[in-house]
Amino acid sequence: MLHRAIPVVCWVLAGGMLGAMSAVPLAAADRSPDKPAAPKNIDETPPLVPIPNARVTKTGLLIGGQPTPEHLKTIHEAGYRMIVTLRTDGERGDEGEQAAVERMGLKYVSIPVAGAEGLTEDNARALDEALGGVDVLPAVVHCSTGQRVSALLGLKAFVVDRMSAAAAIDLAKSLGMKEFEAALRERIAEICKSDVSRNCKDVQ
Repeated sequence: MLHRAIPVVCWVLAGGMLGAMSAVPLAAADRSPDKPAAPKNIDETPPLVPIPNARVTKTGLLIGGQPTPEHLKTIHEAGYRMIVTLRTDGERGDEGEQAAVERMGLKYVSIPVAGAEGLTEDNARALDEALGGVDVLPAVVHCSTGQRVSALLGLKAFVVDRMSAAAAIDLAKSLGMKEFEAALRERIAEICKSDVSRNCKDVQ
């Protein structure tokens, strides 16, 4: 009886030793260094550069008012790839911006938005085209104060991204729009009249 039990005990002990040995590589793997982090997605919130009324978005944008030459240097150092200005040629305060931006190797795009009258479907599509380019994000979109930027982004959301009218206006307001809310509502209402397929609920 005892002789029969000895092989069984040996088999159990040997199995336990093999199990412990097989666990060693797993433990070693657990102790291996972590894999390098994946490259940052360009859609992550970009660095905040303190231009007037600055806001950053999760779609790779820094928006606000006119950057100073010092801001432009910081924007370049922060890794931004494009500057989009909505200021018109007749406005004062941005003299030399295009030359400075291009010397730094950044892309420069001008989409003149002349106040409320500049909130047009064409300008909304032009902004979408600029932001949809290759290697342009993160980007800066500015006017003199940031008001035209937030309003045009709201219009782009309605015209191009097909957001509902209410959602597009809420987006613009969340980006700081105050001055052009009435103008944006009026422009969206005009589009709604010509396109009954759009969701224009709650927009007067």
